[in-house]
Amino acid sequence: MRTPKFSVLLIVKNAFPIVVGTLDSLKAQTYRNFDVVVVDGASTDGTLAVLHETAKELPLHIVSEPDRSLADGFAKALGRAAGDIVGMLCADERYYPNTLEQVVKWFEAEPNAVMCGGKVDFIDEHDQVIGSHLTAPFNLPAHLACELVPSNLSSFFNRRRIGNDFRFDAEVPTCPDYEYWARLGFRFPLPAFKRYDVSVAQAYRTRDSMSYRAESFTQFCRDKLTHLNNVLARECGGGNVERLRWRSSAGIHLWAAEQLSGIEPGHPDILAHCAAAARYDRSYDRVARFVATIANARYDATSGIVRRVVPGPRTAAVAPYGWSMPPSYWAGAAVLGYDPLTVQTARAPWGYSLQMSLPDRMHIGERSNGGQYWARIDLEVVEGRVGISMGAPSQNLFGEKVVAQAAGRATAMIPLTPDIDPATPVMIRSGGRPSSVLRVYQGELLYDPDSDAVAAIELGQ
Repeated sequence: MRTPKFSVLLIVKNAFPIVVGTLDSLKAQTYRNFDVVVVDGASTDGTLAVLHETAKELPLHIVSEPDRSLADGFAKALGRAAGDIVGMLCADERYYPNTLEQVVKWFEAEPNAVMCGGKVDFIDEHDQVIGSHLTAPFNLPAHLACELVPSNLSSFFNRRRIGNDFRFDAEVPTCPDYEYWARLGFRFPLPAFKRYDVSVAQAYRTRDSMSYRAESFTQFCRDKLTHLNNVLARECGGGNVERLRWRSSAGIHLWAAEQLSGIEPGHPDILAHCAAAARYDRSYDRVARFVATIANARYDATSGIVRRVVPGPRTAAVAPYGWSMPPSYWAGAAVLGYDPLTVQTARAPWGYSLQMSLPDRMHIGERSNGGQYWARIDLEVVEGRVGISMGAPSQNLFGEKVVAQAAGRATAMIPLTPDIDPATPVMIRSGGRPSSVLRVYQGELLYDPDSDAVAAIELGQ
């Protein structure tokens, strides 16, 4: 592939103005032998006007019509791709200026590769890089169980080598890439998938992206399970298929729990997905490992039951929490009022904003055998979203609960594990939303002399 033709697929719907950055990244490419297949889901904002204006500078092939889903849009685009190498973009994603040039070099070195890819950088609403992800080398069982999730954005496909398998299943609304990668994994050997530790793309990590919305994961799981069953029915036979199905189904739910814990720690669906995973495969050690990281949960691998720790009837207040003014280096954090305590969080998406501590010289006493301490904060998020957790700024945070404006007046309850000092301060920070505003009505340390008060987690809770 000395001078291969690229087709870049761009799927959009009502994406103005964010799509402007995506199109600008294509205009800036140093490698110019490419076209752009745009499938627009009948946008009603300024998206189509921007696309037609950009078509004066770039070879855009625009199809605008209603579609059933994102999967339907991608299926249409794949069917129209004519390039030797194909990349895939959504409106909240973009390439670096040398991305296509870099990919050409990879395919020159590996002309028989099915896929060559790099890593993706995540950016916030201020276009600042806040993290990077390099997908692990492709492995089919790990993919089916969502132990690794290949990045479509940072992957480029050899269309001619893939042939008739270069397609998406449009009958399932979301996660068509899960089925697509599985199909490729059944057909091609592992060395045909190449991954390099080089950044080739950026993606927004905000609620503008469907993959960063907690409410999306119920459907993601449902659709991935459908894809799994479909691909196993077509591609896999023999005595091990059911074992593969149960382990992969458990892995799909664990993936959802893991993703949710990064997006919105403390979201109730996290434990529900853990419970669902255990119902599929209670011996999957990934369930036990993950539940062990959650402050208010326990897992019994023998029974396969996930339980939520709850305060018992003898729980009582031990001491109130006081608070201190935020230091100046917590940029943007400020106390706006005192009755009730009203706080503006830091300007950083997850910036420290307020510390609440027990009174000086407060003696907690020895933790009784089986006893359980809790931190309870009564608050209301007036604007944005905040995180409530235990720990000092120089330490790892523990048991974070994220509370959004939509929750109204709420109570954050954080159970302290035996290795957490009850005198550890409570930390309040921006919950992914800079300069949020909250009211704190009360904070206190509770003690429950019983440690076996639990509530079973059922599907749908």
